[in-house]
Amino acid sequence: LTGHSGHTFWPTSSSPPIQLEQEKRPLPQRNTSQNGHTFWPITRERCFMRGKRYRIGIDVGLNSVGLAAVEVSDENSPVRLLNAQSVIHDGGVDPQKNKEAITRKNMSGVARRTRRMRRRKRERLHKLDMLLGKFGYPVIEPESLDKPFEEWHVRAELATRYIEDDELRRESISIALRHMARHRGWRNPYRQVDSLISDNPYSKQYGELKEKAKAYNDDATAAEEESTPAQLVVAMLDAGYAEAPRLRWRTGSKKPDAEGYLPVRLMQEDNANELKQIFRVQRVPADEWKPLFRSVFYAVSPKGSAEQRVGQDPLAPEQARALKASLAFQEYRIANVITNLRIKDASAELRKLTVDEKQSIYDQLVSPSSEDITWSDLCDFLGFKRSQLKGVGSLTEDGEERISSRPPRLTSVQRIYESDNKIRKPLVAWWKSASDNEHEAMIRLLSNTVDIDKVREDVAYASAIEFIDGLDDDALTKLDSVDLPSGRAAYSVETLQKLTRQMLTTDDDLHEARKTLFNVTDSWRPPADPIGEPLGNPSVDRVLKNVNRYLMNCQQRWGNPVSVNIEHVRSSFSSVAFARKDKREYEKNNEKRSIFRSSLSEQLRADEQMEKVRESDLRRLEAIQRQNGQCLYCGRTITFRTCEMDHIVPRKGVGSTNTRTNFAAVCAECNRMKSNTPFAIWARSEDAQTRGVSLAEAKKRVTMFTFNPKSYAPREVKAFKQAVIARLQQTEDDAAIDNRSIESVAWMADELHRRIDWYFNAKQYVNSASIDDAEAETMKTTVSVFQGRVTASARRAAGIEGKIHFIGQQSKTRLDRRHHAVDASVIAMMNTAAAQTLMERESLRESQRLIGLMPGERSWKEYPYEGTSRYESFHLWLDNMDVLLELLNDALDNDRIAVMQSQRYVLGNSIAHDATIHPLEKVPLGSAMSADLIRRASTPALWCALTRLPDYDEKEGLPEDSHREIRVHDTRYSADDEMGFFASQAAQIAVQEGSADIGSAIHHARVYRCWKTNAKGVRKYFYGMIRVFQTDLLRACHDDLFTVPLPPQSISMRYGEPRVVQALQSGNAQYLGSLVVGDEIEMDFPVSMLMVRLASIYNSSRSLVEGTLHGNIGLLMDSLTRRS
Repeated sequence: LTGHSGHTFWPTSSSPPIQLEQEKRPLPQRNTSQNGHTFWPITRERCFMRGKRYRIGIDVGLNSVGLAAVEVSDENSPVRLLNAQSVIHDGGVDPQKNKEAITRKNMSGVARRTRRMRRRKRERLHKLDMLLGKFGYPVIEPESLDKPFEEWHVRAELATRYIEDDELRRESISIALRHMARHRGWRNPYRQVDSLISDNPYSKQYGELKEKAKAYNDDATAAEEESTPAQLVVAMLDAGYAEAPRLRWRTGSKKPDAEGYLPVRLMQEDNANELKQIFRVQRVPADEWKPLFRSVFYAVSPKGSAEQRVGQDPLAPEQARALKASLAFQEYRIANVITNLRIKDASAELRKLTVDEKQSIYDQLVSPSSEDITWSDLCDFLGFKRSQLKGVGSLTEDGEERISSRPPRLTSVQRIYESDNKIRKPLVAWWKSASDNEHEAMIRLLSNTVDIDKVREDVAYASAIEFIDGLDDDALTKLDSVDLPSGRAAYSVETLQKLTRQMLTTDDDLHEARKTLFNVTDSWRPPADPIGEPLGNPSVDRVLKNVNRYLMNCQQRWGNPVSVNIEHVRSSFSSVAFARKDKREYEKNNEKRSIFRSSLSEQLRADEQMEKVRESDLRRLEAIQRQNGQCLYCGRTITFRTCEMDHIVPRKGVGSTNTRTNFAAVCAECNRMKSNTPFAIWARSEDAQTRGVSLAEAKKRVTMFTFNPKSYAPREVKAFKQAVIARLQQTEDDAAIDNRSIESVAWMADELHRRIDWYFNAKQYVNSASIDDAEAETMKTTVSVFQGRVTASARRAAGIEGKIHFIGQQSKTRLDRRHHAVDASVIAMMNTAAAQTLMERESLRESQRLIGLMPGERSWKEYPYEGTSRYESFHLWLDNMDVLLELLNDALDNDRIAVMQSQRYVLGNSIAHDATIHPLEKVPLGSAMSADLIRRASTPALWCALTRLPDYDEKEGLPEDSHREIRVHDTRYSADDEMGFFASQAAQIAVQEGSADIGSAIHHARVYRCWKTNAKGVRKYFYGMIRVFQTDLLRACHDDLFTVPLPPQSISMRYGEPRVVQALQSGNAQYLGSLVVGDEIEMDFPVSMLMVRLASIYNSSRSLVEGTLHGNIGLLMDSLTRRS
């Protein structure tokens, strides 16, 4: 109920409403109505929130999202599985392009740009016709020309001699202008139309045309220096031909007859030169030909179209966010990374870099040199050891990115210095002489964020535009190929420059700089985008949409969750095409390596008489061969039986760094003496030097490593050697396993983390004094991102792998698609301590698998050991996982975990028709036409006109009639007129004076129960279906697409099963329902041993409709695929 004050009230007896644990605010005063009811005013949000304490897990896959909400007690023990579901999506891939993994967005983009191009072309040609009429030129339609290649002959004549007859001259100029406007060639979008008015040299494509003309007809006309393209074409045509030649190339064809006279791409300046010569020869005044010239070559630039949609700076709302390609952002990024670094001095305390140190590193990183700079190089420059530098791999203060293994540079400058040879020299010369503001102007132009034609009068762009206007088309093409970073920064250029200056000239990091300059609070963060806001990657957008919908529903029903945990694999936030490409490359490399490893296995079986070859044996033999049979430390000869594997650099805490570059095959004595010490430290000891061990000699041995070419590429060999040398030089143990080892480092995972965190915790990050620290901590929703291997390790450690009640087996199987929801439930109960312990177990497991148990070492299965810091917390987590397993098995056994897949009921699902256009079959109207031919009429109106003639017969069609006349769309046709029919039996529609198949454009299938009545009045039933094509639903796009009547002339009815169509038209059919791809059908199978067996395995009587809806209902039933 709603009171006069606008409050929402719930009637109750005397007790107040449920107080959510997240809300520690005092309850409002109780009110009593006139009829005696007691009311407690509560917010609208509280009406839906029931105060559940629960955790959410999200398992992101490439074509799926697992979602789970688990209610927990105050001790974070699972109480109830509130909801768990697996959402299957198509990754945005067009159903007709699944093999190539081309997305709907890609396909629709191509179609949209084609429609826009054709629309603009129609508008441009219409304006040209209006302008021709204004200047007194007649509009001559191409269909009225009866000579072959007449337009080319007209153009050549206009460029050759002055036509005295004024009417003929105007007709010829009109023909030439309209022909050239339809085939005007290509022009770089940087170039204005007016640049074509001035004198321009002919292109190299024109040179190709001229050489081809000489080859066809080596006469004086072809040899002239000033011959126009039309004159060259006419010269080739005058050489004679047996059959009509092809002037333009047939694009995409490899057939011999695909080659044409003209180059693959003719340039607009070549046609412009010809047109200017025509105007000059025909003595057309400038005030007349210039408007016509501009109308022929008019173009709309796509650059800068998104400029109006740029977001605003949260710290300076009146300013737009800066480009990530801008120097201001890249300088800010470098400064931000530097301020996040720490130095570990002799005091063992981590300290910030001093102002001088920051400025020194900054100067190195902003230098335009294209040479790689590493963190080791910067440490050497400052006089530190690389091991003293801390912070690499952590998130920056703004949470935008992680400090990567390579220092950030001025990427835009590097891309300019690494541009194509054609443009590099002049571009770099201009760049060196230009100012910073001119640099930024050039970057905005190269990023296509501004329209060059709109900023030509802007002084800030003058220098950059002057440079661009001085380039030829080849150089402009290379300039356009300079690949600058995309996207927008969180702040404007001015804000970025202020923050950069503050961080470099003071001891402030980004956090302190923001507080100092903009008076924000300690907890302030830049706002994140809404969770479901699309990013442009169809696969990622599917994930964002599903996650957003689930979180909103959970919040509305149960309130804010205690935590949201996200787990993803490497390919889950990429496109389907990229993931498939990555998988193919991985499988290809893995196959090559598998062959090499198989040869190693055969060698071990033959030389060492080993029956079972383990992974550790292969790793050891590979290391021995790579090291040329020498101990990496002392150089003594080692064999498979005498060598041992050692970690070059040990790890602090539990586990080891088990990468190949940290493993060395060494002799037993060196391994014993080195023990658990970094090699660089041990090599300085007296015992090591007495044994002949030195860092310099070890590095030399690395440079002499031998690699099998089938196993490593040259680039990988170089990187491997560099990594081993770096390990040999390292003087400190590797850092212990921490959050960096368990959190995802993928950009999209961090982006999803920021969005969800901002949605639930935004009040803590804005400048608000209304929330105290205690309340903020109570209301906080913890958001974490974990790598996929954490979930896999958790399932194994908790025993879920062998106890889960999946279909057919008690371990994870991808045949049961509910495994996504199970993984989401597991990740929902994950915490940082448990994840870190699991990664330590995995590190121990891998180390013991490769080098075995060391003396006194316990098995990884027993970790964490009694007495260690996380022993109790980990076993408490295991107990919670046992409870979760019971909840999951109960939900699985009772079919409460749903597998969901969105179905597209909208009219547009994929392409409207195939791209291939077929010619129509032309038949004189007065000739005899079979019923099948009439069925294939190119338009519904033609079908109606033919079938309503009095002499039409449903079985025989139409007889010959020399006096036949029909009217189609207010146009009368006589017996001699040719009518168009589809040449193929496949369902088609008329497109561009031809026809295209629409078999892939079926929206749904309607299933009918039909009957025939015999002489005794007894009905005989049969079932059938009608495939409903998208084209028949266009006029009903706002109605119920599944019930809209289908007229007899529709493609769906004309190409339907005849007996079903006849039953429908006679009223002997009952509409049972419809089917779309993805529908689930539940069937009662007859009892048999086979069905009993299937039921025992799959426990399901449901099937999923997949593929396309072709054939009759019987064939459709055969195409049903069994799914759990």
